[in-house]
Amino acid sequence: MILFVKYFHFFILMVVSVLISACSMPKIVVLNDPLTAEEHLQLGLSYEKKGLLDEAIRHYEEASKNDARGFLFIGNLYLNQGKHEQAEENYRRAIKKNNKLADAYNNLAWLYYIKGERLDEAEDLIRKAMELEKGNQDKLKIYEDTLDKINKIKTK
Repeated sequence: MILFVKYFHFFILMVVSVLISACSMPKIVVLNDPLTAEEHLQLGLSYEKKGLLDEAIRHYEEASKNDARGFLFIGNLYLNQGKHEQAEENYRRAIKKNNKLADAYNNLAWLYYIKGERLDEAEDLIRKAMELEKGNQDKLKIYEDTLDKINKIKTK
């Protein structure tokens, strides 16, 4: 009988140990993001079009780890929401990460234009964008339009 009790206690201890270890769920850890920055940008745009802005920002932030356009897209999203401070911050982050990203200079200049402030800086920014894209006529037309609008408001 004593031997039976010892084995019974051992058996109970083993069952409890198995049950306790079975309660903790295994965790899946992704060490490498399988998506490229471009794929994150595209997903962000899709979510933004559907009005899922938090998801869009999450993907833009993932893209921004490797691509300054992630910050540019976040800035655009905030600009469209009228969140000018957040837009400015993200345009500046885009420029800091890639000082050849002409659209970030243009969009920051546009932000200053719509706010009606820092117009001299806005003009400098748009001229920098034009310098960066001097061989791209399509972009230059857009940037020239921004510059024209800035100059009109400056002369008033």
